[in-house]
Amino acid sequence: MQLKFDWLIVLENLQRGIMVTDATLEAPAGPRIIYVNRAWLKMTGYTRDDLRGKTPRILQGKQTDRAVVSGLKQKMLNRELFHGQTWNYRKNGEPFVMNWYCYAIYGDRSKPLYYVAEQDDVTEIESLRMKQRLLVNPNDPDALRFFSILDEWKSARKKAR
Repeated sequence: MQLKFDWLIVLENLQRGIMVTDATLEAPAGPRIIYVNRAWLKMTGYTRDDLRGKTPRILQGKQTDRAVVSGLKQKMLNRELFHGQTWNYRKNGEPFVMNWYCYAIYGDRSKPLYYVAEQDDVTEIESLRMKQRLLVNPNDPDALRFFSILDEWKSARKKAR
């Protein structure tokens, strides 16, 4: 049985956000975004036109954990699978907790051709987890920080209206 398969249709219909970049890791040039699927666009609020010539750094902001981002680069340089979670930002500035896996796609010469990131917005799940932590300890610093980040954005948004 011969199966004709259109990978783009599959990628566009995945529920998880997918980003593909080139294999350039050195700033400021790279990595450049080559492709994102519809789930990624929906999660972040960006359009494909917004992404021309951009790097994944467009998602980063003041609460993005730089150690997580550095760990990502180091894992790619070491040819390892990366898994991480940090605050990122939608196009409208709203913070969200992104959980993602990143890995290289290799060519014939065993050199990375692309990096693929599978990304999910886990803010709701983290919010539930942090509420549980506050039930156990109302002064939990991580949980209080989590909600202060969300509250800060909500307050700024109200003021802007």
